Amino acid sequence: MLALRGGRVLTADGWSCDDLLIDGGTVVAPGRGEADHVLDVTGAVVAPGMVDLHVHAAGGHSAQGPRSDLDGMARCLAAAGTTSFLATASAAPLEELRDLLGGGRPSAGARCVGVHLEGPWLSPDAAGAQPPGALRSPSVDEALSLLSAGDDLRCVTLAPELPGALDVVSALVARGVRVSLGHSTTSYEDAVAALAAGARGVTHCFNAMSQLSGRDPGLVGAALSWPDLVVEVIADGVHVHPAAVLALHAARGPEGVALVSDCVDGCAPADALVRDGDVLRLPDGRLAGSALALVDAVRNVVSWGVPLADALAMSSTTPAAALGLD
Repeated sequence: MLALRGGRVLTADGWSCDDLLIDGGTVVAPGRGEADHVLDVTGAVVAPGMVDLHVHAAGGHSAQGPRSDLDGMARCLAAAGTTSFLATASAAPLEELRDLLGGGRPSAGARCVGVHLEGPWLSPDAAGAQPPGALRSPSVDEALSLLSAGDDLRCVTLAPELPGALDVVSALVARGVRVSLGHSTTSYEDAVAALAAGARGVTHCFNAMSQLSGRDPGLVGAALSWPDLVVEVIADGVHVHPAAVLALHAARGPEGVALVSDCVDGCAPADALVRDGDVLRLPDGRLAGSALALVDAVRNVVSWGVPLADALAMSSTTPAAALGLD
């Protein structure tokens, strides 16, 4: 039995100053008990490992690279406190996506709990840094083909306004895949239709989507108001203004917002993207993703005014619950 002693421990019931007991690699509970080993963590915060629903790369290793890249990615994520993640793929030819879905899991480091396909069923008018030539119209047959490649598909981002999108939403949800809406110019009405069909997420809220206005709420309006969603946000202070992140937190609470990294550092040749602090840009200046570690997103939102317990939940228990993980 190992005891972590002296830290502030975040539990489901709030903060505790008790030891955190770990038996055979499994967290038992906060409390006081006999321990074979004691690790002094005085002054530290002890919190659940972070869960990244949307990460393309880490430490120069890409989810869409060779299998060894996924192993390296898992090790780099674990070193920065992310203990579970969805290996996220940008739009690509179907065979490449099938290979990723059947490629296996890393043997060490953070747990890869599945694959998030950010595409290929995205709007060309809100593609962002997605490769335009890889975008496709939604197809149930294609969705079933991808599902047949393995059991790793856990999340799909799609644009709900595209013809055939609602049929794909229904097919994926019926097979236990989480559907998130994004890279979309959708009307509020089309977004709500997809949510009513079972979509339960919004991908990197405020980015690459129809915005909120008084008479046309768009996808942002649905993200702020529709019940039982978990909405992603990239909290690097560049993709989304801190005040918008605070508004999202106020509207949805910590149970409805998942901090994500959307890290793409290592997904492209070094000369294809320009690093600008914690963000990466295309040569024309458009945002292409982040170079953010999820723990830094936690630090950022706390500095903007989100309570620490909420920020930690938004990076751990909330995204875990979105995937049905305990």
